[in-house]
Amino acid sequence: MLKRIVIAVGSLGIAGLAVFLALAWRPAIAPIDPPNKTSFPADLIAKGEVLAGAGYCAVCHTRQGGPSLAGGLGLRTPFGTIYSTNITPDPETGIGRWSLAAFTRAMHEGVARDGSHLFPAFPYDHFTRVSDDDVKALYAYMMTRPPVRAVAPTSTIPFPLNIR
Repeated sequence: MLKRIVIAVGSLGIAGLAVFLALAWRPAIAPIDPPNKTSFPADLIAKGEVLAGAGYCAVCHTRQGGPSLAGGLGLRTPFGTIYSTNITPDPETGIGRWSLAAFTRAMHEGVARDGSHLFPAFPYDHFTRVSDDDVKALYAYMMTRPPVRAVAPTSTIPFPLNIR
């Protein structure tokens, strides 16, 4: 009898873990060639600039004295430091190879282009209800900023707290 209970509980645990992993996993979105800055209408870029200001993007994604939106700002917590990422259109260290679909997923779901989950320090839950038109405007604005080659330091959040 006890053996059956252990098997049943173990099976439920394995099934629960499988469901959790299936729901948490997100596929990567293929990188794109960086979009041409002239492909975005001026009014869409202007709207994106207003939205980026209202959303305080530069506050978290600009380290003191650093280039705007190039990341590297350390957000210290009692259990480690999270560093903001580069959201300039640099194709190697920023979001220059992100499609609109990848950018939208990050804004609405907190999942990066490569499928990894972003740290909740990025308040994607505050952006889930931002309209697709507004996300498109933010994307247009971000993709027309000057690209900055800047790799953010690696976050120091220890295992298992770094599992996202």
